[in-house]
Amino acid sequence: MIVITVSNCPPKLRGDLSKWFIEIDTGVFVGNLNARVRDQVWNRICEYIKNGKATMAFSTNNEQKIDFRIHNTDWEPVDFDGIKLVCRNLNPSVQRRQLSNAAVHHMNRVSQINKKASQDFENYVVIDIETTGLQDSDEIIELGALYIAHGTVQHSFSAIVQCSIPIPQEIRKLTGITDDEIKNKGIPLKNALEQFLAFCGEYKIVGHNLRFDIQFLQRACIQNGFPPPFLTGAILADTMKMARKKLDIRSGYGLSDVANYLEIKQEKRHRAEADCMLTYRVFEKLKEI
Repeated sequence: MIVITVSNCPPKLRGDLSKWFIEIDTGVFVGNLNARVRDQVWNRICEYIKNGKATMAFSTNNEQKIDFRIHNTDWEPVDFDGIKLVCRNLNPSVQRRQLSNAAVHHMNRVSQINKKASQDFENYVVIDIETTGLQDSDEIIELGALYIAHGTVQHSFSAIVQCSIPIPQEIRKLTGITDDEIKNKGIPLKNALEQFLAFCGEYKIVGHNLRFDIQFLQRACIQNGFPPPFLTGAILADTMKMARKKLDIRSGYGLSDVANYLEIKQEKRHRAEADCMLTYRVFEKLKEI
């Protein structure tokens, strides 16, 4: 479920939102879209809202079971030990003066620890998947991975995966993957997983919004007789979580949002290997901050 509220909404934007959502009150839109289409809608809102204000709340698979975006308001999302909250946007220097010396020391220490931990990722694998949707009943249609050694791409992996359900129209538009491509180039999920897991090996894993990918991968592995990957003991780095801790991005923390903020050029998107490449560039940039 997605709920969007907008004020001073231009007529063209209201018309666009009405194509995707039901307007249940003036400036209040309700609907249900997949995550990538939802992010595109939000980017369009931010582009056309001008001096208006906008908020978006939506269901997700995080610990809170909800996430939100805010644009052009005095409030902003912040990450508080993994929990997303909203606070009034004060001048950072004012906020810092209100903290005790002990609190400032703790923040600096945590920052140094996080920076060192991310820099320890010299050899790692970036992963990404494409799916037919966000529900438990949806299926993986593409797997992608890159092996990185000392900051440089060494090897890549990509596989189109057979699925038992037609690809929804919005996913076809988003990824460019068609039912014909699945039929002609797809390999059985069990074979794709076996190759993918062998490629990942015991390396540290990097991804953007890793929780989503890992949930699908673990479920698929269990269904196909493989041990669930990336459980206790696995070393993971989620560029979405890193960006939330290190950056202040009002448009949100989707992969495109973070890449735009870091001025990283984006080419092809929403294909597994291409998204791995973008995630790798974002990760290397975030390590420097």
